Amino acid sequence: MSAAQPRFVLLLLSVSFCFLWLSTAGAATLPAGFSETRVATGLLSPTAMAIAPDGRVFVAEKGGALRVVKNNALLSQPFLTVSVNTSSERGLLGVAFDPDFQSNRFVYVYYTTAAAPIHNRVSRFTASSTNPDVAQAGSELPILNLPALGASVHNGGAIHFGNDGKLYVAVGENAVPANAQSLNTPLGKLLRINSNGSIPSDNPFYSQTTGVARAIWARGLRNPYTFAVDSATARMHVNDVGQDAWEEVNLAGRGANYGWPQTEGPNPAGASGVRYPIHSYQNAGSNCAIVGATFYRPQIFRFPPAYAGRYFFGDFCGGFIRMLSPPNYSSSAGFATGISSLVDIQAHQDGSLYYLARGGGDLFRVQSTTSTIVFNDNFESARGWILTGGANTATTGLWQRGDPQPTTAGMPLQLGNCQGSANCLITGLTAGASNGANDVDNGQTSIQSPAIALPAGRPLTLAFGLYFAHSATATSADLFRVRVVGENGVVQTVYARAGAASNVAAAWATRTVNLDAWAGQTIQLRIDAFDAEPGSLIEAGVDNVAITAH
Repeated sequence: MSAAQPRFVLLLLSVSFCFLWLSTAGAATLPAGFSETRVATGLLSPTAMAIAPDGRVFVAEKGGALRVVKNNALLSQPFLTVSVNTSSERGLLGVAFDPDFQSNRFVYVYYTTAAAPIHNRVSRFTASSTNPDVAQAGSELPILNLPALGASVHNGGAIHFGNDGKLYVAVGENAVPANAQSLNTPLGKLLRINSNGSIPSDNPFYSQTTGVARAIWARGLRNPYTFAVDSATARMHVNDVGQDAWEEVNLAGRGANYGWPQTEGPNPAGASGVRYPIHSYQNAGSNCAIVGATFYRPQIFRFPPAYAGRYFFGDFCGGFIRMLSPPNYSSSAGFATGISSLVDIQAHQDGSLYYLARGGGDLFRVQSTTSTIVFNDNFESARGWILTGGANTATTGLWQRGDPQPTTAGMPLQLGNCQGSANCLITGLTAGASNGANDVDNGQTSIQSPAIALPAGRPLTLAFGLYFAHSATATSADLFRVRVVGENGVVQTVYARAGAASNVAAAWATRTVNLDAWAGQTIQLRIDAFDAEPGSLIEAGVDNVAITAH
């Protein structure tokens, strides 16, 4: 097979393979302790999906419609419809939400334009303020236009925001293998741009390139159809669809070269300057194309504790979902089989795993059948959290529940949004007259939960969303921590994050800790933020606190 032949997504997207439209999706085979539910059906040639901060599932259809699944029902009206060229692997291929979606309502899509010159584009839309299930009329803003296409295959199309707030865009080499190595074209690359389409000057090849090629973050990719970002660690895995032999999971990195067309998978070994995949599998036989990419980092942790941080991926023809486990993510283990034409996988905030099957146009939700939510607070209402008596020495920035105002100090310091809801715990809700007016100053602020009765004899996982932001004047004595107050009154730290002499921007992330030591006890959680360095800027936030018994 020549490099120009579309072995992968021609199967996935070409209407000529109409038998895929007619296939009936049956239940997948899952591990013991898991079950699945078909949430939506009748999606037309679905290609990708993304989970909104409020839990809605947005599904891209090849023909240009972005559909909304809300409260486990597919809405009849699309969020938006763009005019696309649908030849072979072209169409509407990617969707992402702005990190500040709750405030700015921005949604981004990657699609192939219908009008000549036909090319792939990233556009930003704004959700309607009166009906967030549809885009505001006339709100499309193209922010990235890629070069005119030759072949109709190898488009890539996945888009996701990194923990740095930049938008990453995976682009195929358009069936021209030499494109993957050339710094004169963005094709065959992982790109990095600002949310308004401008190009960050700290990109690795910025000074060596011009125009849109300055967006190149990594190169040597053939057809990176899916990738994912770990919100807890900023780790990024890029799936690259192979040609004749291997499918790849690559660890993304600034300036990395993944080797295509000199290498495919682990072969040939020893190529100079190539970052080889952390995992690869052969595509001979029933396998044909790696698809789906997500790290299991939900806000409510429902899967067994061992699943924390696992990376899920699958194969379009193989119909399986497999997992790679931290810290090395090198060896895979099976999770599901028997899926009809898998195209995408996403972990939901509620702890479920969603997968999108082209066969039948179905969206499925996988849940653990052995977990119970013991405690869950998204801070939308007052649940009895109070400032810890005798422990609040800070002069400003005491913990408050509510809808925060944003502050900046050359970077986001206090976020203007919570982690998927309107209210959260924040160290000083109001921005004040300056970025340092209501930050944590000159001491500690501490807040304590209501009493929580934990069951005996079951593994327990605490999950919580947080950010901890500080200026470069911070030290290791500045900190954020979570503690448990046991029945005997002993207070023990279960999570801590210290400051450092660097600027750290605010960004929501979910963390998990083990609470097995307190099984059978009635406990309280205590959350502290501490400013020990005069003149430093310290801000913190907490949201979506949940304890799961497995």
